[in-house]
Amino acid sequence: MKLIDLKEYGPIHRFGDHHVYRALSQLSDGKRRGRKSLADSIRIGEGSIRTILEFLRDKGFIEVRQTGIQITKSGSYFLEGIPLKVERLPSTDMSLSDSNVAVQVKSSSNMVTSGIQQRDSAIKAGADGATTIVIKNHSLIIPPDYDLDLEKPADSKVLRELFELKEGDVIIIGTAKNFDDAENGAVAAALDIL
Repeated sequence: MKLIDLKEYGPIHRFGDHHVYRALSQLSDGKRRGRKSLADSIRIGEGSIRTILEFLRDKGFIEVRQTGIQITKSGSYFLEGIPLKVERLPSTDMSLSDSNVAVQVKSSSNMVTSGIQQRDSAIKAGADGATTIVIKNHSLIIPPDYDLDLEKPADSKVLRELFELKEGDVIIIGTAKNFDDAENGAVAAALDIL
């Protein structure tokens, strides 16, 4: 899913759609935030956040005032329409690093083949790696055929408790040394399959 047409906002960018999603998500609590604190919370530079905010303001998704930046009703509706749910995970032996973030993508398992494309997207976004899990025949399957329910029931239980999983859903677990990079990776991979 493409959130921003980068060509329209200049030639070179140091951010991606996952940063746009995370900026809007950070604002979804309705509180006003300053540009710098928003940039720090999603770990990008102030120039990049200016471009993201310009895009979001042009779309009518945010309001920018002297008192700070706030999401609009239109921005909230747009964010709610993106079929993602993001959750931090406790430490697990399924991943490479200390910090893990799982993203549920609803009804998108037909877009996943081996999970390698999602891993590559996550790495490009700053994560150390990613694990892709599809819900197939009511089981949590790491492609092509690793049954998480049978092989790692404790990990499977954690995921089932965090998410209301349905047939055809996908879970992407981004892993990194910190939660921000793990979330960037997981969200980038998730947006690539939408």
